[in-house]
Amino acid sequence: MPLKITILGSSSATPTAHLFPTAQWLQIGNKNFLIDCGEGTQMQIRRNKLSFSRLDAIFISHAHGDHCFGLLGLLSSLDLLKREKELFLFAPPQIVDLVEFFFYRNNENPFTYPLQRIPIKMGEKYLLHTADTSRVYTIPLSHTIQCQGFVFEEVFPLKNVNPFKINEYEIPSCDIPGIKKGKDWKTKEGLVIKNDELTLPLPKALRYAYCTDTQYIGSLKELIGTADILYHEATYSTSESAIAPLSGHSTSVEAAKSALDVDARYLLIGHLSVRYKDPSILLKEACKVFPNTYYARQNTQFMLDRKDMQLKVMDIKEKINAKS
Repeated sequence: MPLKITILGSSSATPTAHLFPTAQWLQIGNKNFLIDCGEGTQMQIRRNKLSFSRLDAIFISHAHGDHCFGLLGLLSSLDLLKREKELFLFAPPQIVDLVEFFFYRNNENPFTYPLQRIPIKMGEKYLLHTADTSRVYTIPLSHTIQCQGFVFEEVFPLKNVNPFKINEYEIPSCDIPGIKKGKDWKTKEGLVIKNDELTLPLPKALRYAYCTDTQYIGSLKELIGTADILYHEATYSTSESAIAPLSGHSTSVEAAKSALDVDARYLLIGHLSVRYKDPSILLKEACKVFPNTYYARQNTQFMLDRKDMQLKVMDIKEKINAKS
């Protein structure tokens, strides 16, 4: 199953009439994750034909409004839609406190669905969430307030059996589920056949790293390892490299250097300051350092399939228009 990233918004903090603040919808394994939730996120979910009912978890990076002001409205809308499926919310403690004050102050069960509210340990690197087909790590970034990045990684709960070995040892079908889960197999004579001999090697797990508001971190690889796709903020042009760290942000070239640091295959840049009317200015700067750079433009979907590891880019608006 390919990894898909739908950009719901990628503008910086200052609101505009046409650009939405940060929010991304990630499909990895069989899970659907919302990463940050700026104003207008639920409208963008509808516009991009994504399913509210399939949302499994929400991850909020930090407590600046352009990354979380759409959260309360989204949680309310899910209730109005009579959602029943459990939802996980991973957010800074003050965001969790806000949700609890707003919704849970006078009602122990304010929603039609159970909302699991998990405060993030800000400033720490650790395994944040595990599911059957994915796991999520969180890492500390370097912003004007505490801010966390996220690394999403595929998990393969079941192995594929080697049909030739299954036939060779005449393994009954009732024993195959256990082998897929990693168990060894014992013959009638008591000989133990190791699981590695009976199964095929697992495919390489796809990894997506999300590094929003942050200045350049020289030790990023120590925090996230490698990434197939890195999203990294690029608020400023390299001509304003002096002011970028003062505001806890990065330049386009610093984002490109980060992609090199973590051996990324592809780089997505976003959170561009609204002062740049033409995003291609920053995109060209980044491409000089890291050629496989793309602008994370809202209403664009990026898809990576391990079969060819080629990043496919689709304009969602064109897709919608083609269906209408």
